[in-house]
Amino acid sequence: MSKGRDTTPHIHFTGFMLYGPAPHMIMSWVYPEEEMTAGKWYEMSYWTDIAQTLERGCFDMFFFADGLSGGTNRASKQYGIQFPTHDPLELVPYLAAKTNKLGFAVTMSTTFYQPFMLARKLLTLDHVTQGRIGWNVVCSLSSGEAKNFSMNALPEHDERYDRADEFMECVNALWESWDEDAMEMDMEEGRFADPDKIQKINFEGRWFNCQGPLNVIPSPQRKPYVFQAGGSERGKTFAAKHAECVFASAAGTRQMRETVDDLKSKMENAGRDPETLKVLWGGQPLVAASESEAREKFQAIRARIPIEAKLSLVAGHFNLNLAEINVDEPIADWDIQGTQGMAEMYVKDNPNITLRQIADSYLSGSDDSPMVGTPEQVAEYLIHLIEEGGGSGFQITPSYYAPVYYRDFVEQLVPVLQKKGVMRTSYEGNTLRDYMNAW
Repeated sequence: MSKGRDTTPHIHFTGFMLYGPAPHMIMSWVYPEEEMTAGKWYEMSYWTDIAQTLERGCFDMFFFADGLSGGTNRASKQYGIQFPTHDPLELVPYLAAKTNKLGFAVTMSTTFYQPFMLARKLLTLDHVTQGRIGWNVVCSLSSGEAKNFSMNALPEHDERYDRADEFMECVNALWESWDEDAMEMDMEEGRFADPDKIQKINFEGRWFNCQGPLNVIPSPQRKPYVFQAGGSERGKTFAAKHAECVFASAAGTRQMRETVDDLKSKMENAGRDPETLKVLWGGQPLVAASESEAREKFQAIRARIPIEAKLSLVAGHFNLNLAEINVDEPIADWDIQGTQGMAEMYVKDNPNITLRQIADSYLSGSDDSPMVGTPEQVAEYLIHLIEEGGGSGFQITPSYYAPVYYRDFVEQLVPVLQKKGVMRTSYEGNTLRDYMNAW
């Protein structure tokens, strides 16, 4: 496929994890203990190994998804389904000190944080990481999260985004409340800052009021690199207004291209340059010396996942109570208040699809996944997806013990991608925004 290619795409890669035993692939924490070369998921050696491996492979960033509930049903507790999840905000400074270039992104909810607190934490992290921090903006998706924060239920789906729009207006005002040159640190005059260059914001909205100014000096990036993953119509409108990069999902290259075109159209309508938008797709490639070896390994990984565990994961993301629904009925007419974009993607591909059918491959792929094979096969498929479907790259999540998974990816697949000229061989600039904008 590479012969005769007129243009070579530049592909971004990020490592996608939860600060927990497993991200997307259920049971990926199961691994022979004697082969756990970097320790267990709750030990710092585990995370240090991953971060340093990603940096060695020139990944743009280490991206942490997050959730504020979990463990609300038996299956999630029994199988470790995105539970427990520790707070990545405390992990990132440690990993930043163990790396030199790798970027980091953290997930924080506009539903449960106040603008001032979030703005302060993220700008402080941008200082601590020397300009390598990104923010994945979420509105939260489950009633379990609401019940951990003195609420009976989340606001309706679109209202959460309306609230998030106001939240963004407030945090951006806080990040701009200091002029770039406001801090003087004049030792002779005893003058710390120019008061006229630090302003209250006096923000008054429907949901948020904030006086300001922010009590953190301007950081290397001025504000974190903004990432968003909403796939519903309202979510994409929000992304077009605020995001620099979107984490998207699609079933095949046709849906990929439609999603990219739709996002760019919405960006243009929002008065932003659509060519500046980055779109990353989820993926968990698995490579081995032969295709048969790779498929045998992948099939064994998928085979050990119980159906109740698969249903628990998808129901949690869709904010559904398994005790109240028939998993063998089509979901097309259901009122899904969780990840609407993911549900819509499945329904668009198959209007009669049921929850059980979705669960079979949800976030874990299928036994015949084209992302499984030799490094050459998988590299060509990833290039094909970007060339035909559009977008900017991939969020890579592990299907087995993460330190070894990423090591296999970097040692086997990255050299092939670099040789084809689609993946960087060194970092450009010093900040996460530099890395994302350089390609």
